[in-house]
Amino acid sequence: MKSCCIIAKINEISSNYNKIIVKRINQERLPILQNHIPLFFILPEDGTALLFNEIASIWKISKSSLSDIINKYEAQELIKKCSCPEDKRSVYILLTGQGLQIKQKLQIMESELLNVLLNGFDNNQREIFEDGINKALKNIEEMV
Repeated sequence: MKSCCIIAKINEISSNYNKIIVKRINQERLPILQNHIPLFFILPEDGTALLFNEIASIWKISKSSLSDIINKYEAQELIKKCSCPEDKRSVYILLTGQGLQIKQKLQIMESELLNVLLNGFDNNQREIFEDGINKALKNIEEMV
C-alpha cells in the first residue's frame, strides 16, 4: 500500500515490522509469541524481580491476561514466580537464564531492524527522528 498519509505510513512500518519479527522468531525457533515480547523487555536483565502488579501497570495489560502469559512462560522455564515473604498475596516475576537468552536475542533482532529502518540516517537524523517519535507518542497518549 502506497499512501501519502503519514498515519498510514506509520501503520505500514508497524505492520511490516511485526511481520519481520514473527518471521525472525520462527527462524530462531523462539518459544514465544510476538505479542508477548514486551514482557521480556519489561523484566530486568540483572535478575531483579518485579511485582506482578508493576508488570501489569507498565505493560497496560489486564491481570488475568498477564497471569495466563506468566503461567505459559513459567511452564517453559523462561520466567520464575516467587512469593513475597512480607505479603503472601504479592508475586514477584523474574527472567530465568533461558528467559534472559531470549531477551538478548530479541534485543539483537530489534537493533538489526532499527538499523534497517534508519539506514541512510546520520546520527543527528536518528536522534531527531527518535525525539519526534517520542513527542508524537506523548501527544497521542495524552488524548487516550
